[in-house]
Amino acid sequence: MPSLHVKADLQINRIFGPTIQGEGSAAGRHCLFIRTAHCNLECNFCDTPETWAYSPTKASVHRDELQYNKAEQIKRMSVVDILSELNKLWAIREHPTLIVISGGEPLMQARHLAPLVKSLHTMGHSIHVETAGTLMPNADFDHRIEQYNVSPKLSNSGNILTKRYKPSVLEFFANDTRAWFKFVVSSPQDLKEVDELVKHHNIIRSRVMIMPEGTSAEATIEHARSFVDQVTMRGYGLTFRSHILLWEDEKGR
Repeated sequence: MPSLHVKADLQINRIFGPTIQGEGSAAGRHCLFIRTAHCNLECNFCDTPETWAYSPTKASVHRDELQYNKAEQIKRMSVVDILSELNKLWAIREHPTLIVISGGEPLMQARHLAPLVKSLHTMGHSIHVETAGTLMPNADFDHRIEQYNVSPKLSNSGNILTKRYKPSVLEFFANDTRAWFKFVVSSPQDLKEVDELVKHHNIIRSRVMIMPEGTSAEATIEHARSFVDQVTMRGYGLTFRSHILLWEDEKGR
């Protein structure tokens, strides 16, 4: 077994399931989640600030202003560790399913994730990756991914433009038939920003999903109702956060 498999090179926040994919084009599918630690962005509405809000400065950016203990939120794990943890949750060697690698920002650890992705792919699992579309995947990681769920951040995220918008990376994903795009929208005004990105990067409209922002079922539905007609008129899809509708903001669901 290659040495990379036994080194604790990966920084993981949480591994959980079985559950359902809550968002995007694969919403409702049975899956297991691998949530990586660390993110190169700081979204004020982020539903997983425990993956990056480890300092007072970063915590102050998030609307909850909670600082998380880094030592409590990050587990250093090897590929073998992760496979073992997944197998405790689901018989991964007998029953292939969807594996969602999320974060944080998983592509920050793409090089170390590559052996894990290879092992899961060999077992027959479908692998989806959640990314903000600011980092390019490397070849060893990339060619075993079935789907990228790319969620470019808008100005409503609170991130400055130069940090959240990387044109060359979006161009890469826009030209990749495996990529679906998901935009977090808080108001009808946000849709104008989506339109600009879709037009500028020639993103296929049928692969664009609009997701209403919210950490409660009521907020999510209220936002959706305020712009659903504008979404469908544009040719975009609408995705709810199914896990929020079912379990509110409960972690590990």
